[in-house]
Amino acid sequence: MSALDAGHMLALYLLGAFAAVSVILIIYLSVKRKQLPVSGIISVFMVAALLLPCIFYPSVELLYAHPSGDPRMQVEFFLSAVSDGRISDGYDVLYGRALYGAGVAGGASNGDAGADAYAASEISYENSVVNPYYDEMAERYYRILTDSFSCELAGEMVVCDLDASVPVKISYADLSAVTSRAGEILDSELEVLVQSNPRRDVYNDDDTYRDWVIDEAYRSASEKAFSESPEMITRELVISLKYYDGMWNIQPSDELLNILGGGVCGFPSSERNILDKIALYSNNAKSIVLADLVYIPKLYSIPEDAIAGYEPCDDKYHELEDPFMIYEVAAESDHLIGGADLAFDPGVTFAPGQKIYYYADDSIFTVVWKEFCNNCYCNFAEVFISDPSQFRRKIAGDTFGYSAQMYASSLAAEANAVVAMNGDFYKFRSLGICVYDRVVYRCESSLDTCFIDSQGNMIFSYAGELKDKEAAQQFVDENDILFSLAFGPVLIDNGVPKPNLAYRIGETMQRYSRSAIGQIGEGHYLIMTIGHVYPYKECCILQGAQEIMMLKGCVNAYTLDGGQTAEVIWRDRPYSYVDWGVERTVSDVIYFATAVPEDEQ
Repeated sequence: MSALDAGHMLALYLLGAFAAVSVILIIYLSVKRKQLPVSGIISVFMVAALLLPCIFYPSVELLYAHPSGDPRMQVEFFLSAVSDGRISDGYDVLYGRALYGAGVAGGASNGDAGADAYAASEISYENSVVNPYYDEMAERYYRILTDSFSCELAGEMVVCDLDASVPVKISYADLSAVTSRAGEILDSELEVLVQSNPRRDVYNDDDTYRDWVIDEAYRSASEKAFSESPEMITRELVISLKYYDGMWNIQPSDELLNILGGGVCGFPSSERNILDKIALYSNNAKSIVLADLVYIPKLYSIPEDAIAGYEPCDDKYHELEDPFMIYEVAAESDHLIGGADLAFDPGVTFAPGQKIYYYADDSIFTVVWKEFCNNCYCNFAEVFISDPSQFRRKIAGDTFGYSAQMYASSLAAEANAVVAMNGDFYKFRSLGICVYDRVVYRCESSLDTCFIDSQGNMIFSYAGELKDKEAAQQFVDENDILFSLAFGPVLIDNGVPKPNLAYRIGETMQRYSRSAIGQIGEGHYLIMTIGHVYPYKECCILQGAQEIMMLKGCVNAYTLDGGQTAEVIWRDRPYSYVDWGVERTVSDVIYFATAVPEDEQ
């Protein structure tokens, strides 16, 4: 009986009342007057015939009255509300709380009334008090979804008795794709925060990110993901309707409800319900994005045009009293050392009575020691740096060709060097290819040249290869060269020791104080001088220096000026013993500096 509207039910009640009165009248006449009028009997049967279809209607679906209205109009009303972002109106239609043309906000014919109703139904995180997860992020997800809906009819309507079906096409934003995009952007946002703030403000003591860093990186990544045009999902489905209570009613299928929830908020039954579900999704999305949070080390660098490095921190200088403590000390600089093998070996024969020192901060780890190696007393400094800009050259007066010369220790002090050594003493002779600040100042090609590129790599050219200044400048430009060292010869090239060390300068075949620089790996260097370690006076021919650099693991190695020029500088003082016990004035040094600014140390 529920399939009949109120008007039809009234008619049915009147017919029933008429039939009841007729039966009572027939009974009365039969008892009191002993009559059974034929007309009365006929009337009862006629009324019964009229009542039977209504009584059996629910079983046989025999139409008592044909349904009125166009089911497609109700679907269009629903689609219009969803497309316009009036989700509350859409749910009213979906659950029978609104009928097309019944005066509820939504249709094009309602004009300002629709806008007013939409404004009245506006729900945002400011007035949402039912869900603790609902915040600005959830609000953004909600707005992306509701603003993205696009709906249209997609085929012919089919009506069968009290059932109808209308094919539609609905497009909506893929919220999971927005979440994935935020995850893709997150690392770059973390990188910005890490590099633009002091390390102490970014990391906790256990090297985990501080909460504000995670929150800000996630917020920024999400904002960028939200600002992009969302990926869309398009679904074709059939909306089913049934006619009852005098109107066509949309049947809220699981597929339709899932679409209204953006595919991530299962089967919301109202706008308030979808807000709650999106709030939960937003909270879970943050957990998903942050699940694989990567550690991004703070990167430090020194501007290329800086005339000095940052001033080292006195508190970072230490003495290594037990050589075997090097492993514990090095572990604290694992972000610089990684899996590299140390050239420093605690099991070697160290120079008696000579101290071992190290310096360690977030950008540099270096250790200096004196060792008896290959029948020579050697002064070593092993260096790990985080950025190539920390491998630098300092020339007197900061101008190529400057007339005055300075002690190497004074040049190291001016440069804020953590550790330094003598350079090529370019002013002492007019030989070799000299590059400074990417410019070729001198091109005399009778010597091997060691070029240092912008990545801190040692690149060699051999005597006679670059014959003129133009060719040399082209080589510099093509290889991104910052400066050169002009002494030589090359000792080791790409892991291969140079077989013939006869050379124009440097007394290669005599026992002489030596100096050399080697590269072991990326950002990993070894500087060495061989000379007097008081009270011993052990020097070597150049082949001995080559063998030691090979033994220490150098892939590339190059000879620098020896004799009284050779020295290792530590804390602005000579660490190695200088020939004759007195520094000589020189034109240049090479050095390694910290890249941590003074205000972050």
